[in-house]
Amino acid sequence: MPGLYPTPRRILILSAAGIGDFVLATPALRAIRRRFSGAEIWALTIAEVRPLAERCPYLNYVRTIDLRRSRSALVWTFGSRRREFWGLVHELRGMSFDLALNLHCGGTFLGGLRMWSFLRLIGPTYTLARSDTDREVHNRSAGEPRHEVDAQLDLVRLIGAAPADDRPELWITAEDRQACHTLLATRGIRGDALFACIHFGSAQQEKRWPTDRFAAVGRRVAEAGAQVLLIGGTGERALGESLAREIPGGVSLVGETPLPLLAALLERAALLITNDSGPMHMAAALGTPLVVAFGPGSPNRFGPRGRAASRVLSSTQHRGGPPWWEGVPVEAVCEAALDLLDEASADRPPRIPPRDRYSSTITCLDGKGPLRT
Repeated sequence: MPGLYPTPRRILILSAAGIGDFVLATPALRAIRRRFSGAEIWALTIAEVRPLAERCPYLNYVRTIDLRRSRSALVWTFGSRRREFWGLVHELRGMSFDLALNLHCGGTFLGGLRMWSFLRLIGPTYTLARSDTDREVHNRSAGEPRHEVDAQLDLVRLIGAAPADDRPELWITAEDRQACHTLLATRGIRGDALFACIHFGSAQQEKRWPTDRFAAVGRRVAEAGAQVLLIGGTGERALGESLAREIPGGVSLVGETPLPLLAALLERAALLITNDSGPMHMAAALGTPLVVAFGPGSPNRFGPRGRAASRVLSSTQHRGGPPWWEGVPVEAVCEAALDLLDEASADRPPRIPPRDRYSSTITCLDGKGPLRT
């Protein structure tokens, strides 16, 4: 490595964040493996992400923990999971890591303090992390932060891991595709069927576009000739069934698609309509066209990155003002969805080949944000 660091034999990568965060981290993981091909690389992530991380060819070992929130951190360190926590600390400390990298910001002071404290317990020889404000590795332009992928690649460049490509990726096995085929067959969906997926949930409540708006878009998509499949987590089964009844021919697969199967399903879909969410990033990495009702965060920093044709419709959240989603009308989402669906149904390839520039269009509908193609 350039500068202060010797070549590491064993590396720990902290990616203890959500599904989408792991997907966005894959270009950095690829660059690290390319630079240190002989190193033993461990990843520390959350349990929900493990099925994706274990398919990543750039990692040798995967472990899980959840320190994202104070409550879960207390459960891990002093509550019902303390034995598991201290067992993990003992295991990782025994690995004598030469280098630990934290790819994500702490988000808050307490979040950064939790990860700093955890790294101190593990005791790597060297630590490289992003700051709470990202001032070291985020080059700001006109007040807008760089995309999360670019910020992570800036970080790994500091250890000589120059990226060959900045596109996220996922890995799908033949077993995943067969499980997807079987699931669709049991629900009466043919292998050659044109279908669009709607993901109406999000791990963060403030990111959700209203479900009645998703239902309205679903009806328009169904009228255009595509079957609509609803996807989501196990806790949203009842809502998924309710929405399916509002869409002609709608089918709810909510709670039936573990992440590897979900990836195979999104790979086959003609279109995904969603909020800012983990499946949004999965679809973008797989090259599945998508329409996103995005808010209240910045799509310039956390929007989809990949080779998918995407239409990101966002609106600014103002303090004391109406919720962001009021600025993203149903008609705008319908128009974007039907445009992309027309391409798929006109026998054009539903996947576009890799390009030098992404085919993502970001439109801030209230006129106070970025407009980028």
